[in-house]
Amino acid sequence: MKFLRLLAVAGLFLASTSSSFASDYKDFTRDLAVPYGHYRQTLMLTSNKDNADKALLAIDQFIRGWEGLAKRYANDPPAPFAGITDFAEKMNRPIAVGKEATMLMKDGQVARAHAVLEEVRYLLWGMRIQARVNSIADKSNDFHEAMEVVLGRAAEAKTAAEMAEVWHRYGAWLSIKWEDQALAGDLGPIRAEFEMAHKEGRMAIAAYLDALRQGEADDVKKLAGGVKNVYKRIWALDPR
Repeated sequence: MKFLRLLAVAGLFLASTSSSFASDYKDFTRDLAVPYGHYRQTLMLTSNKDNADKALLAIDQFIRGWEGLAKRYANDPPAPFAGITDFAEKMNRPIAVGKEATMLMKDGQVARAHAVLEEVRYLLWGMRIQARVNSIADKSNDFHEAMEVVLGRAAEAKTAAEMAEVWHRYGAWLSIKWEDQALAGDLGPIRAEFEMAHKEGRMAIAAYLDALRQGEADDVKKLAGGVKNVYKRIWALDPR
């Protein structure tokens, strides 16, 4: 009996000490919200060179916010990220990305700064995949990649037949990636907003793909904006 009691005490001790080595994931997502919100702004503002001054301010806010986040979590990874051996390096990387983007902006290279900033999106996406975290942020990232391909190919198409070929090759993919967002595991707090935007997005994508199938160049160009807008609505949702 004495031996069993010792085992029980030892088990409790190990449980308490192991849990102390990992911060809480909900706390992390809460603390991530503000700097990641500034990061979203940097992507939107660097997509247009006319917003350069605002973009520089957003990048500065992003850097300062991320410095605080990295200081808090780089050496205390939330439990899902505990198995990522280079977690500290990954947590500090966005600071360097932001500083590089700042230099590019000051040099007038707005498009290049935008491309550099994209690394942060993929960095977090990769970390969540490693941690088996099923997030709407990454589902919307996945749709974004499909959207960029389809809208880009459609814009390059010169004839109705070429547009129809884009629809034939990629149309189903775009629709599937949109629907896949509904399988995210963290939609609970944003369910109502998500479902409304998701339904509107389904209609916008259907209209766009129908115009693409018929080779209606003017409609394809006009309706592409609607697809981008519904994507942005989903991407902007914060499930914390």
